This record gives sequence, structure tokens and C-alpha cells, in this order.
Amino acid sequence: MLSISRLAWLLLVLALVGAVAGLFGPHERVWGIDLGATGTAVFGFTLWTGAWLFARHPDAIFPAEWSIAERRAWAGLLFLTLVFASFVRFMQTLAHLDSVPVAIAELPSRHFMWNLFVLMIAWAVVAKALRGPEKDVVELDERDLRIRRSAERAGDRAFIFVVVAIVLMLAYLPAEHLAWWLSPLIAAQALIGLLLGRAFVIQAFQVARYALERR
Repeated sequence: MLSISRLAWLLLVLALVGAVAGLFGPHERVWGIDLGATGTAVFGFTLWTGAWLFARHPDAIFPAEWSIAERRAWAGLLFLTLVFASFVRFMQTLAHLDSVPVAIAELPSRHFMWNLFVLMIAWAVVAKALRGPEKDVVELDERDLRIRRSAERAGDRAFIFVVVAIVLMLAYLPAEHLAWWLSPLIAAQALIGLLLGRAFVIQAFQVARYALERR
């Protein structure tokens, strides 16, 4: 019989596979199977099952010695990965439109916004479960604060690096190559992507530092 921890890892793998298939699966059927629809169904089922498992058994999924901040960092990285992957798929869809959108209503953002809404609800359930019922529990100790500050500095540096790269691109690339990116709605989506990328770097850095310090 699977332990709760192993069941959580199994659900995690299935959720990632389902998300990839649902977001990036081919439009054609493979062996008679619609990979996109099947992946979306698997992702939805595993996401809500995993959220329910977190809510019922939060202490059985992570090692007992992990702090609340460390657990939140791992869970946050998973959710940000899914959000970022959904955003990348949205940008791919945007790039294949016949014309550049000039109004918000023309953006093909329905699937991305739905995925974001579902992930935010699931994250709220998981975050509440990670905090636990005790109100006086310490969520951040000195080590957690040190790692968070280091992660925020890493995110800021990555953000600055990308901004400098964009400035150089704007300065040296021909105007015809930048026309699509410089349209107002596309530029706005690119800025959202930069913010998501910074948040992803911060979470990934925290997880990496926690993992290194556990060795």
C-alpha cells in the first residue's frame, strides 16, 4: 500500500505529465487518443486530489524536520512552474495569431486565465494547510529569512540581467524584427512574463538553497 508521501509524489508526477500534455500536446489524435483533452483531465484530477491530500495530511507529505517556509518554497515552486508553463503556452498561441491583437478582448487568454484561477484556488488550499491550525507557530526563523533575502537578491539580479538584454536587443535589432514585440498588448504580456520569471527564480533559488543545506 502506498504511503501518503509516495502517493503525493505520484500525484505530482501525474500532474506534471498531464499539464505538459494538456498545454503542449499535439492537436492530432495519437493512437486514437486526444492527448490534450486527456492531459487536461489528468491534470485537473491530480491537482485537486493533491490539494485535498495536502489539506488532510500536510505533515505526512514533507519530512518532519522541514520548516513551514521550506515546505512552502517547494509547493510554491510547483505552482509557479505550472503557471509559467501555462503562460508560455499562452504566448505561443499569441504568436500564431494572424494579426496582432489591439484590444484586450482579442487576446486568446481564456485558457490561461482559467488555469491561473484554478491554480490560485489550489494554492490557497495548500498554503492554508501548510500553516496548520496553530496561530502561534513560527513560520520563518533566521535561516529562512536569510535564504529568502538571498533568493530575492537572485531574482532581482536575474530581472536586471533580462532588462539589460532587452535594452541591447532594442538598440541593435532591426525595427522589423521588433514590431510584434513592441505592440502595446504584446509588450504588456512580456512584462507579465518578466514578473513571473522573477518569481520563479526566487522560488527555485530558495528550493536549491534548502536542498544544498540539507546535504
